[in-house]
Amino acid sequence: MRASTILALAAAGGAQLAAAHTTVQAVWVNGKDQGTKTGIRSPPNNDPIKDVTSASMTCNVGGTKAAAQSISVAGGDKITLEWAHDTRGDDIIASSHNGPVMTYIAPAASNGEGNVWVKIQESGYANGKWAVENLIANKGKYDLTLPKIAAGDYLLRSEIIALHEGNQLGGAQFYMECVQIKVGAGGSTTLPAGVAIPGAYKATDPGVHFQYYNAEGSSYIVPGPKLWDGASGGAAPVASAAPASSAKPAATSAAASPATPAKTTMATVVKPAATSTPAPAAGGSAAKYAQCGGNNYSGATACASGLTCKVQNPYYSQCL
Repeated sequence: MRASTILALAAAGGAQLAAAHTTVQAVWVNGKDQGTKTGIRSPPNNDPIKDVTSASMTCNVGGTKAAAQSISVAGGDKITLEWAHDTRGDDIIASSHNGPVMTYIAPAASNGEGNVWVKIQESGYANGKWAVENLIANKGKYDLTLPKIAAGDYLLRSEIIALHEGNQLGGAQFYMECVQIKVGAGGSTTLPAGVAIPGAYKATDPGVHFQYYNAEGSSYIVPGPKLWDGASGGAAPVASAAPASSAKPAATSAAASPATPAKTTMATVVKPAATSTPAPAAGGSAAKYAQCGGNNYSGATACASGLTCKVQNPYYSQCL
C-alpha cells in the first residue's frame, strides 16, 4: 500500500475519533442565548486532556488567553452551557464517553492559577444514568444555578470526564472550557479558598482511574474537592469521599431543568425520555459511534456500510 494511502487512512481514522470529542459552543443566561463562542476561551480543537498534571487542565489548550468579552450575569441566574463536537447542532459527544460533569468558579484576576477553583456543581451517576447520558438527552445543554456571589469578574470552568478508557491508568479523558463572566447585582458572598487545577486530581483517584466496564456506576465517586454550599466563605474544600448522588449543594444543575431546581444536581434528574444512543443500523449492524465489540459484549459486531469496528480497549470497540 502506498505511503500516501496509509497517511490518508490514518487521517480519516483520526478525524472519526475526534468526532467523539466535545467542546463548549455557547452559553445561555436565564434561557437567553449569548451567541456562539461568546465569552468562551475556546481551545484550537476538541481533543481531550489526559495528563492530570498538564497546565492545560486549567482552561484547556491556550486557555490562559482571555476571550474578547465577558458575559454579564447576576448571582442566582440560571447558566446553561451548550456542548457539541465541533459546531452547534452537531452531535454532542459519543454515547460511549460516559462520566461525570462538573463546574468550578474562580476569580478572573487569578487567571486560574493557584488554589482558586471552587466546585459549585457536580453530577456523577444516579438513577441508572451517567451525567453524560443526561447531557446527550438534553441536546448538549447543561444547567446550573450561579451562587449569589459578590459582584466582579470570574472564570466559570465546565468539565466532562469520559471514563470509557478510565480502566487504564491515564486513560480518562478530560474535556473543559473556561467562560468569562461578569457578575453584577444578586449577592455579596465571597468565594472560599479553593483548589489548584492542575492539582485537584491524581491519575490514581478512584473517580479518574475507574473500572468502567467492571464496576457498578452507583459506586462511582466524583473526583476533586467537595461542593461549596454557595453561602459560606473562607473554608478550603477537601477531597470528596462520597458518591455524587449524596451531595446536596446550594448551586443546582440538571440536564433538563425542573420548575424549581433547588438543591438538585444533574445526577438526580428524572430519566429523560429522549436518548442519543446510536440506534442499530439496518440488518443488525451497528451504527456510527455505536459499540461493536469488547469483553462480555453480546450485541451487533458488524458495522453499517462504510464503517469499521475499531478496538478502543479490551472492553470496548466502536463503529467509526
